[in-house]
Amino acid sequence: MKNKIWVWVQISFIFVGCSLSNPNQIEDVIAQNRKKWERQKIVHYQITQKLSCFCPPSTREPKIIEINHGNIVAINGIETSNGDNMGKTFSEFFELIEEKNARDPFISEYNFDPKYGFPIMIYFNMRENMKDEELRYVLTDFKILD
Repeated sequence: MKNKIWVWVQISFIFVGCSLSNPNQIEDVIAQNRKKWERQKIVHYQITQKLSCFCPPSTREPKIIEINHGNIVAINGIETSNGDNMGKTFSEFFELIEEKNARDPFISEYNFDPKYGFPIMIYFNMRENMKDEELRYVLTDFKILD
C-alpha cells in the first residue's frame, strides 16, 4: 500500500513539473507580477540596471536610472530627456519580456521582486546555436523617491 502511495506521489510531482513549463503559466507569472507592480502605483523610483551582452563596454556599465511618471529623467544623476537614454522603465522591461517570449527563445529566465512584482533579473538566449546574442539585465538597489 505504501509503495502505491509513493508511486502516485512521484507521478503527481512529474505532472506538476511538466505543467510549470506550460507557456500559459509563464504568461500568467508575467501578468501577475505586472499587475502586482502596477497596483503599487509607484511613479517616482530609482533602480540600478546592469546589462550583460556582447555589446560596447559603455553599455554594460551599471547605471543608476531615475524614473518619474513612466519617463527616465536621470541616468547616474545626470538629467536626460526620453530620447537619448540607455535605460528602461519597469513597464519597458515587462514589454521586453513579453516581446522576447513571443519569439520563442531557446532559453528565457526572469525573476521578480516578491514584494513589488518588478523584474529583478531577465535573461534571454534566443537561439541555441548562435553565440554572443544572449542578453541579461540585473536590476538592483530599488528605491522609492518622494
